[in-house]
Amino acid sequence: MNAGARSRGFSLVSAVFLLVVVSLVAAYALSIGSTQRAGTTLALVGKRADLAARAGLEWGIGRVLQDSACPASTAFSPTGLGLSQFSVAVSCSSVSVTEGAITYPVYTLSVTATLGSEGSEDFARRTVSAQVSGV
Repeated sequence: MNAGARSRGFSLVSAVFLLVVVSLVAAYALSIGSTQRAGTTLALVGKRADLAARAGLEWGIGRVLQDSACPASTAFSPTGLGLSQFSVAVSCSSVSVTEGAITYPVYTLSVTATLGSEGSEDFARRTVSAQVSGV
């Protein structure tokens, strides 16, 4: 038996091993790529939720300053690009504050923007609040 006949089977084992290693590396790269894409998507949805909540807060502050009272409506519908699918709830309360001879109202606004349902893949919720004085 010559040496060439014995080495032919060895190249087949090397080729199969190389194919397995390359396949595992490719699968790992795809896994990392999809994880990064999902993380980027969640960060974008979270930022949009923050912007929707801040838009609702600005709307509520505008209503308080215009009417000198809490807004009658507690729902705000943002119309910006990517924000229209958020539901935004505005809550408001007021207290009278007396400083010396001056009494004025202080309004506390809390706004929550929500997308999707809790536990779903695309769920996002952000809450912002502010206090506004009419003086």
